[in-house]
Amino acid sequence: MTEENNFKSINILVVEDEEFSQRFVMRILEKLGVGRIITAGDGAEALNKLAEDPKNIDLVICDIEMPEMDGYEFVRRVRYGTVPEYKKLPILILTGKDTDSNVEKARIHKIDGFIVKPATLEDLDRHIRRVMGL
Repeated sequence: MTEENNFKSINILVVEDEEFSQRFVMRILEKLGVGRIITAGDGAEALNKLAEDPKNIDLVICDIEMPEMDGYEFVRRVRYGTVPEYKKLPILILTGKDTDSNVEKARIHKIDGFIVKPATLEDLDRHIRRVMGL
């Protein structure tokens, strides 16, 4: 990527319960030159990370199916202002299935985009650029 410097100032929270998938996404983000990558294993932990780091997270990449609190519940809580500073935070969803049901839920929850697993460098690059306006 010739414009990877655009990503150096971006802080991304990756919410994924599967350690392999979390590391996989992190490696791609590192290759893209993302400035800071924060991780959480489920939606509840992610909400805590947002509360601990107000105004310093620019984007969330979140799995749908997780224990404790799934991706849709996490997004719902973010959009309803559980952490008020992040109510309009861009959120991309990782999914194994790009079904009509998931697309409808994404619309209802105001999710900014879907990334079908396994994510590729090109997919992440394109989606991050779009939601961050780069």
